[in-house]
Amino acid sequence: MPKGRVKRVIGEFRAFVLRGNVVDLAIAVAIGAAFTAVVTSLTASFITPVVTLFAHKKGLEGLYFEVNGVRFQYGLLINALITFFITAAVIFFFVLKPTQALMVRFGSAPPSMIPKSPCPACLTDIPKAAVRCSACTQELGANWAPEEEAS
Repeated sequence: MPKGRVKRVIGEFRAFVLRGNVVDLAIAVAIGAAFTAVVTSLTASFITPVVTLFAHKKGLEGLYFEVNGVRFQYGLLINALITFFITAAVIFFFVLKPTQALMVRFGSAPPSMIPKSPCPACLTDIPKAAVRCSACTQELGANWAPEEEAS
């Protein structure tokens, strides 16, 4: 390979690696791996023992059934599912929801995250903060949008 071409390819590779989204992804993977280790430890140390109290076994790893001499360890699956749901819940409630709230609060939210309600005149979905409908130009009074019901 010619020397000039090697330099160009190395330069392209450097530009690729140093792009913001590649570096962000690398950081996210590293933090995700560390976080998964913490959740796995929490599951193995605290949650699995509580579950095994009800299963009357020494651990979820001991839960299995056999068919024709082949062992199916469903306890390992239960343990992995518990870890997954804890990880998903923590990410949803402690990362995603607070981030969405901050984005809406500081006005940097994508349009799909801005709370909307139907216009009283034409029923087009418009932002709840609007003072005039963008579709029918109906003027909207203060607090025109109905409050969301608590579920």
